[in-house]
Amino acid sequence: MWESDSANVEPSGEPSDAEPNTTESSDAESVEERRVRPDVAENLRTLFGTDDRPETFGGWLDTLADTFGDDWPPDVPELCHDEDGRHRAETDDETYRFVCVLDAILLPFLVDESVEVYSAGPETGETVTSAVSQAGIETDPEDAVLSFGVASVEPGTEVTARLTYETMCPYIHAFPDRDAYEQWDERTDAPTTAMPLSDGFALARAMARA
Repeated sequence: MWESDSANVEPSGEPSDAEPNTTESSDAESVEERRVRPDVAENLRTLFGTDDRPETFGGWLDTLADTFGDDWPPDVPELCHDEDGRHRAETDDETYRFVCVLDAILLPFLVDESVEVYSAGPETGETVTSAVSQAGIETDPEDAVLSFGVASVEPGTEVTARLTYETMCPYIHAFPDRDAYEQWDERTDAPTTAMPLSDGFALARAMARA
């Protein structure tokens, strides 16, 4: 389990709703082509120390793979576990808690089992339930939304798995609908964007294959 150490993490300095977010649905095969919001992409560029910011989620996945090499994708013990995490994932005989809902959705690809995920929203605490397998995801409510964001870091900070978790995981959650996401987004201290939770599944699947 990682422990937060935010000494090198700074507020973004920009309103989190600096420009319109999008929750338009995309095909599972095209989620990697989805463009990343410029302010989110700029924070990703600084975090990973790349010359160019990742303009698409596929570009972000390439950056992850290049940064962590043989350690990517992570094994289950290296995920963002926290005993108080908002995202509870249950297999037939194990229960996990994560800070980041993407880790919970990624789990079926790492343990080769179907997983039930119970995500408590950070704004209202309302639970989003997801039945996840390697074949797909079913969410309740059907209009559930996934947030994706990243806090800013000081340029030149050494990127580690722990720093990546600290800057990204607190901004990747599940919400019952767009309104719940926007209520949270107005109060959070980093730029975020949003997508249907079903697209979050496609992103997790792409992470597993990166």
